[in-house]
Amino acid sequence: MTATIRTATTQDINQIAELVAARIGDDDAREAEIVLADEYFRNRWFVAEEDDRILSTAAVFPGQLHLGGVTVGAGAIEFVATREDAEGRGLVRLLMQEIHSTAQSRGEMAQWIVGITYFYRKFGYEYAIPVETTYSVSAGEAPEMPSGWTVERVSGAEIPDLASVQTAVAKQSDVAFTANRRMWDVYEMSPVYELIVARSRNGVGYGRIYPYEDDRYMFDVVADSSNAVSALVNAAGDGGSYDVTVMARQSARKSLDLLTDPEPSGDAYFVRVADPVKLLEAMRPLLSSRLRAWDAEAEGEALISLYESSIRFSYGQGQVGPIKGGPAEQAPIGQGGSGVAPDRIVAQLLGPLGAEKLAELNPDVNLGEQEDLMKALFPPQTCDVHSWVFP
Repeated sequence: MTATIRTATTQDINQIAELVAARIGDDDAREAEIVLADEYFRNRWFVAEEDDRILSTAAVFPGQLHLGGVTVGAGAIEFVATREDAEGRGLVRLLMQEIHSTAQSRGEMAQWIVGITYFYRKFGYEYAIPVETTYSVSAGEAPEMPSGWTVERVSGAEIPDLASVQTAVAKQSDVAFTANRRMWDVYEMSPVYELIVARSRNGVGYGRIYPYEDDRYMFDVVADSSNAVSALVNAAGDGGSYDVTVMARQSARKSLDLLTDPEPSGDAYFVRVADPVKLLEAMRPLLSSRLRAWDAEAEGEALISLYESSIRFSYGQGQVGPIKGGPAEQAPIGQGGSGVAPDRIVAQLLGPLGAEKLAELNPDVNLGEQEDLMKALFPPQTCDVHSWVFP
């Protein structure tokens, strides 16, 4: 019998929670129940059902992708789980197809996820953006609560301000994947996470705490001073009772550098862009700005081969023209173009390395005679990615 793929209903909540508890964890199951109680999120949650049994499940929560002044719809994949006795049947693939189809109908251009090593590459995702640097503060090294600062739990009435600050700070990076405003309501209701705010007469800071066994994890940290960071870290570790591992928005990292040394995570976010041509078309104002900054008088025809397909556009008078998709081009260098492997194009568009470094690291990324143009249009970028879980 073939499983039916459909959106979740209120009648599915208990089965989904049981499945999530068994395959992910009890804390996640409690959060799943909260999310599924909201029709807005339930319509973005999918199940594979057979004989009235939920065999597999996955959700996509709406967000946004910001690139300079360009903003497009995007979605975060979460709560992917399959019953042990249903593994190997391709159910996650079917769920992903439904998620991707739904995302396309809603105009969402990208999806992102933190997940099992390699697994999501089978569904068109690539490791495009490294997980942020973390900071580990041991209990014995915990900062004292700065004079004049207080820390308390964020109230429901404060969620709009918190969400606005989080998005505004994330957008200070060149590339930012941000959460939908309603996600912060879920975090505020969560039995797992605790949203905190640090305040003084002269500043404010926010963080999201996840207690796990004898450690504390804090992410989504935004702060306008080193004192705000110290107050948040002190509160997260209960005044030095727990070790704290911190991930912060870009603006708070300099203050964390004063507390401890940064530690590269060694992990990366999976990102999928179904149609690079459409995303590049949306990015045209940004690409034109980069073109003018490089050489306002440059003009010509650009070819980027993805080997299985190709991308072409003209440029001149400080503007990048309409982006057009084309057929496979196996020898783009001989035509004066560039070649980018199809599983590296998202890293080029959204990742931190830029075209030049990608070409150094990947034999199937070749910039050719367009090297200077490619370096100008696709430079190294700072990145900020919102994640439901601590990566």
